[in-house]
Amino acid sequence: MFNPTKAKSDKAEKAAKQKAINDLRTWSMELVPEDLREGLIIDVSEVICGDPSCAPIDTVFTLVWEPSGKGLFSIAAPPSDVTREELPDEFPDRETLELWKAGKRARWPKLPSLRFNVGDRVECRIGPHPVKGWAPGRIIKLYYSEPSWPPNMVVPYQIALHDGRLIFAPQDNDQLIRLRPPPAPDAPSSPEYVPDQYEEGDYDDEEGEYMDEEEDEEGHHMDEDDDEDAPAAKR
Repeated sequence: MFNPTKAKSDKAEKAAKQKAINDLRTWSMELVPEDLREGLIIDVSEVICGDPSCAPIDTVFTLVWEPSGKGLFSIAAPPSDVTREELPDEFPDRETLELWKAGKRARWPKLPSLRFNVGDRVECRIGPHPVKGWAPGRIIKLYYSEPSWPPNMVVPYQIALHDGRLIFAPQDNDQLIRLRPPPAPDAPSSPEYVPDQYEEGDYDDEEGEYMDEEEDEEGHHMDEDDDEDAPAAKR
């Protein structure tokens, strides 16, 4: 049955969303230096993320310059929640915009430096117990991402645990991931790390994007909780 009250509410909500998107287009253009605006079109869209580890709704900004320049970035909030005052803090810097306009690839936000490298022996938080809540493994990817995530969303590490599970660390801190102590001389050897088994999808630093030729579908993840003793990894 047609509900006129709901229809009116839906129409108002749609109009408010469109106004927020139009405002973001205008504000974004104002943030682009005048000498980089020629041939520029800015599109703003709302994207719903189905992965529980990311924000449920993201605002994606796509900047296109004629004839071949392009770049995009996202903010983890719906368009209506992105204010004019907050946008400059999230907007790409001049260097990134110049590269995009020239048709070159550049990631925004820029990738932070990480504490560990591929192959490092680590322990990952997978449960609340102070001892049993940590699982040993090795880092197999840096700046890990999955196809279902919003544009440019990455996490610091993907880890292969000794029990065969693949997880990822959403943040680079000792509450979630730490170096494993050196093994005792008489300790059994840990599972052999085989790089070729995991290297598909590594981040390409030169190109500034992922090579998603064959993304692993078993990429489990670690979730941080406000309680530092809470589990930080799950299947």
